[in-house]
Amino acid sequence: MTKYVLLGILIIIILFFFFNRGFAYYDEGFILHAAQRVLQGEFPYKDFDLIYTPGTVYLTAAAFKIFGESILAGRILSLTVSLLACYLVYKICFRSTKNYFGSFFAVLIYLAWGPTLINFPWPSMFALTTGMAAIWFVPGFFTVGLMTFVTFLMKQNFGAAVLLSIVIWLLLTGKVKKISNLFRLVMGFSAGAFIFLIYLLITGSLSPFLNNFYFYTIQRFLLENVASTPFPSELKAIFYFIPAVVSLSVLILVRKKANILILPIFTLLFYLFGIRPTTDFVHLTTLMSLTGLPLGLLITNKKSYFPGVIISLLLIILGFQTAIFKNYYRWDSPIYKQNSFSDQTKAKIFVDQKFNKIIPEVIGEIKKNTTKNDFIFIFPNAPMFYFLSERKNPTRFINLPLGLHSLNQEREVVDNLKNKQVNLILTNEPPVNSSYPVISDYVLKNYLIKKQFFEFTLWEKVEVGKRSEVLNK
Repeated sequence: MTKYVLLGILIIIILFFFFNRGFAYYDEGFILHAAQRVLQGEFPYKDFDLIYTPGTVYLTAAAFKIFGESILAGRILSLTVSLLACYLVYKICFRSTKNYFGSFFAVLIYLAWGPTLINFPWPSMFALTTGMAAIWFVPGFFTVGLMTFVTFLMKQNFGAAVLLSIVIWLLLTGKVKKISNLFRLVMGFSAGAFIFLIYLLITGSLSPFLNNFYFYTIQRFLLENVASTPFPSELKAIFYFIPAVVSLSVLILVRKKANILILPIFTLLFYLFGIRPTTDFVHLTTLMSLTGLPLGLLITNKKSYFPGVIISLLLIILGFQTAIFKNYYRWDSPIYKQNSFSDQTKAKIFVDQKFNKIIPEVIGEIKKNTTKNDFIFIFPNAPMFYFLSERKNPTRFINLPLGLHSLNQEREVVDNLKNKQVNLILTNEPPVNSSYPVISDYVLKNYLIKKQFFEFTLWEKVEVGKRSEVLNK
């Protein structure tokens, strides 16, 4: 009992240090603003576009209901999900290995590469947790199927990875011959799908959901590769292959042990479904956090004990070193520099000195020049400021990153700006450099710079007749 208490205390100390620090105004803002719109009575797909399935958005909206609308509320939710994930990592690994040491290492690897690097509500991290829950419930196949669909609701590609993992495991172990196993799995998945279908029908969101799913997931991501990045080359490629190499090695090692085959299969498919099309460090971290599961099996085997321990220790050290000393979420100040408390009503977290200055200045300027019923437009990718300023988004798009949206959608945005008489725009990068030429051209022709805050610029609409007069002044 003592070892469990000590492990729990260590986990809580680590999570508390990381979970109230950092400010990801782009990705975190994406989820928080979407959850905010849900609380305002809007429905995903019907009232606003969503490139993911809606599970994380609704969980975040529920957290807002319980704790109030703030960044901190989302972090409390994420901390809770991470605690559950730590429990699942330990229990799944120990069930397969009966080894406390390997299971403890598995938890530390999850902490070093998962919640310490992505400490806010994010579909990948939530899908990882529900995916492990699905594995944990084996052989209760109805619950496995249900949790697999829940994983799909968190992030569609990982839902597919979990389902395929279970099916392959059934085939390799011969358990598929027992038709009742497959039947219960299908029934569990179908039960979740049926409930989701009823929700979509009741809210009038079925057709918009299918349109969003096809346009963003199938057309833009899979067929047109708009978010595709090249796979790293040379030495860096070796690092990016670690989850796959570890999973494959363990899969070969334990191929005759049917009961534990599920772990390397699960981690390998999670990697394969998550590493493309966008292969960068942010997308790798979630996949790396799962490597403790197959490494726990390596540590249990006498022949691979020593390399398993060495690899685990290296990953733990490298993960925590990255989380503390490298840029937070890749683009911002390291977490150890996030020591300035933002006392804004909807923040209540620690940020770096730069954002401790930016946040109140930007929010103060927006509130000074608009009312709560006014629309503002944030372009292209800083939706956190919709959330913090409590101002309405005039479009159905949470953000406009990576050139993801079409020319027709750009025109729709411009029409929204005109029809809803948007007088204030906040940009987080110069419009002239944007991948959205139609929107950028409209902003540059109809708005003038009002104020700048580091990379953020506030633009105010100027009537056409007065534009030359203002420019001359």
